[in-house]
Amino acid sequence: MTDKATVVIPSPVDGIVTELSWEVGDIVPVGAVLYVMDATGEVHEQRALASHVAPGSDQAAPVEAVAAETAAAAAETPAAVAPAQHSASAVLRGAGKALATPATRRMAREIGIDIGDVAGSGPGGRVMPEDLARHASGPVIAQPLLQAAIPVASVAAAPAKTAALWAPAPRVEVAGESEERVKIRGLRRAIYETMARSKATAAHFTFVDEVDCEALVKTREILTQKAKASGVKFTYLAMIAKAVTLTLAHFPKMNAQVDDRASEIVLKKHIHLGIAVATDAGLLVPVIKHAQRMTMLELAWHIADLSERARQNKLKPDELKGSTFTITSLGKLGGLFATPIINHPEVGILGVHQMQKRAVVMDDDSIVARQRMNISLSFDHRIIDGHEGAAFAIAVKGYLEQPEAMLLEMA
Repeated sequence: MTDKATVVIPSPVDGIVTELSWEVGDIVPVGAVLYVMDATGEVHEQRALASHVAPGSDQAAPVEAVAAETAAAAAETPAAVAPAQHSASAVLRGAGKALATPATRRMAREIGIDIGDVAGSGPGGRVMPEDLARHASGPVIAQPLLQAAIPVASVAAAPAKTAALWAPAPRVEVAGESEERVKIRGLRRAIYETMARSKATAAHFTFVDEVDCEALVKTREILTQKAKASGVKFTYLAMIAKAVTLTLAHFPKMNAQVDDRASEIVLKKHIHLGIAVATDAGLLVPVIKHAQRMTMLELAWHIADLSERARQNKLKPDELKGSTFTITSLGKLGGLFATPIINHPEVGILGVHQMQKRAVVMDDDSIVARQRMNISLSFDHRIIDGHEGAAFAIAVKGYLEQPEAMLLEMA
């Protein structure tokens, strides 16, 4: 897990991890040793068994003795109760954490299997995908193998005990106050640090305006059918993105970054548009490179593609950096307006809010229902003056209220 994305790195060799150098949530310096792996190919049963004996227990006997006792208990267990072909290492692993790859664990969750109950046939007792398939098609295991041999009479009486499991669990009252501490790590740490740096560095000010979306709605209805024929989902966000790129061409100062160390404004000649995407891990900002060259159809495709891969943690590192201006859409949860935090070191950000029907007083004093939405733009007041930010917002609004005007400036 980096500060930008979660990446799966395959192991370079087969082997057994013998030492972990860091705790979960630690920030590891580049080049540091993450773990030590034994790649000799030998299965160290003693180490695997010893690592799964509960700490603080009275089991001071050699590992071989523990394995022998477990095997003996398995031999005495009735065939209808004990699973077939459990190795001693797999048995003891059931009391701890099963050895398996993340993909195998995900497969177990998807088919509803507790991976701790599965006998692994891989190196060191690792649970393999074929073990899951075999377990899923096998007999239901009534009791864990680690328990003592169960008399046949006890097995016959099991249904009565099973029925009691469906009773509501007794409520456990927690005395006093309680809390849970969660380490700030990975993407959340990146957001934590970036937002703090932005607020501490940029002098934020926000401009809010209301956009009449009647023409935007009608234009999208027409273009949606055209886009559908090309297999592209055409959204309002693609039209908003195009309006922003066209407006940035008239306001080059908005398409800039601040070099605080050099006290310089870096005016970007290209437009790399950041699109904020909410994911389970946190807010990501994938970047559409050279957005000024793209049609609305191309922007719609890139927005859909980047958003989907962001939610699946499949973005490349290069797709998460280099933005020159950012759009954040709050969609149906948009509310009236918000104060977007600038994606430092950029100097501006556009927040898009919920579109809904509102009562509007027309020029002839009639009151009609029209589709409206608010836009919120935050700027770095060190670089952008108030009247410049307002002019930029009004220009974006003009394109959205008259989307046909965008056709005049498209290459």
